[in-house]
Amino acid sequence: MNIDVIINKLKKETNNVLDITYREKYINKKRIEIIYNESLSSSNNISDFIIRSLDIISEKNYKNILKEIENSIDNFKYNKIYTYKEICYYINFGFTIIIIDKEEYALALETKANLSRSISNPQTEITLRGSMDSFVENIQTNIGLIRRRIKSNDLWIDTNEIGKHTKTTINLIYINSICKKEYLQLIKKKLNKINIDGITNIGTIKNLIEEEEKSILPTIITTERPDKVSQALLSGKIVIMIDTSPFALIIPITLNDLFLSTEDSYSKGINVTVTRIIRYCAFYITLLTPAIYIAITTYNQEMLPTQLLTSIASQRANVPFPTIFEAIIMLTTFEILRECDLRLPTFTTSALSIVGALVLGEAAVNAGIVSPIMIIIISITEVSALLFTEPELISAIRWYRVIFMISANFLGIYGITCTLIYFITKLVSLDSFGLPYLYPFSPININSLKNSIIKFPIKYLRKRDTNLSNNINRYGSVKQ
Repeated sequence: MNIDVIINKLKKETNNVLDITYREKYINKKRIEIIYNESLSSSNNISDFIIRSLDIISEKNYKNILKEIENSIDNFKYNKIYTYKEICYYINFGFTIIIIDKEEYALALETKANLSRSISNPQTEITLRGSMDSFVENIQTNIGLIRRRIKSNDLWIDTNEIGKHTKTTINLIYINSICKKEYLQLIKKKLNKINIDGITNIGTIKNLIEEEEKSILPTIITTERPDKVSQALLSGKIVIMIDTSPFALIIPITLNDLFLSTEDSYSKGINVTVTRIIRYCAFYITLLTPAIYIAITTYNQEMLPTQLLTSIASQRANVPFPTIFEAIIMLTTFEILRECDLRLPTFTTSALSIVGALVLGEAAVNAGIVSPIMIIIISITEVSALLFTEPELISAIRWYRVIFMISANFLGIYGITCTLIYFITKLVSLDSFGLPYLYPFSPININSLKNSIIKFPIKYLRKRDTNLSNNINRYGSVKQ
């Protein structure tokens, strides 16, 4: 390799950027160039090990200096590189390049600096019980958190790079003996189609592979919990992770998966069943409550007892707006408060939300903009939505809630019924990468129903879902 040609080309292409360091040494009159990116590499490791080892080598008269360097610097992972393109690649990944003039190849020694934060508690999926570790921005650390739970040679990881400029490492993780190869091939095909300048977060991958799914409902789960990922892998699902992102994607999913929690495995089946029924009830409460209120106060007053109808009419006597406009005002206000909770620092959000809800609600009622019962309706709606943590599901609920409200405003209960039929039909026709979205309810699978709304004791959950895995034996023989 010609050192001068390589250095001049590298300086020209990088505009002689300051954080790429060039250090020249001579050993037995042989020129050696050390190149590394100071922002990505550990300067201490380079000084303490590489430079010191080269100084020791220079004191002795070796004929083959390159071979001696390979033998002496044995505490680093290194690769032999033969082209200028490989040199640029490894420099941008935190490696230190050692080039000896007129040698056939150069050495790339791994000297990455630790640029990741330490493992911390989950921030977006908090549970009372369960593991208290979460993914970080380093993909190797994240793989370690999974391998710590699944100690099997069957845990396979397919590694690829996406992004013309970012060259982001992407891992496709699955248990080879469990997952269905049809899903695996479909996901690989979608990933191979991606041709983009750069990937900086897992959301880009999610949107690119999910764009063919014609629904605003989520068909991929995003999680930061390694225990949740491990459980998904054991059930036959596939996980996508990228470097620099503390989140993972779980594929494929069903609607029922969005109502499950990692805490469910810590409670008895009967208690989990009650909790899941509450979640399903909360889903329909947050979806339909404003629409039902609009319908019965606008078109279907006969459905209410006379005393209640009179009370509602008296409360709305001074409100100048139609019921639907009143509901939209309050829903928008509550959604703004929710966004404040997500964006502001943690120590201010609770106080601000409580004060905002109390002050704005009380002021709106006193000003005659909304009625007191509307505050109750919207509060029930928004509190029910707090049971769900998946952002895509919350966004989908917002959209369908508005559709139900518009239908109720024009057609009353009849409009709600027609929209509900459309909504259920949409759920039935939807799939997540080939897996029916309403599985195991449609199509019905008796074995999988044991861990859906109703959770059977764990000794009865012997088999995996046949739609997720051909290896359906999960627990083996269990004594009754």
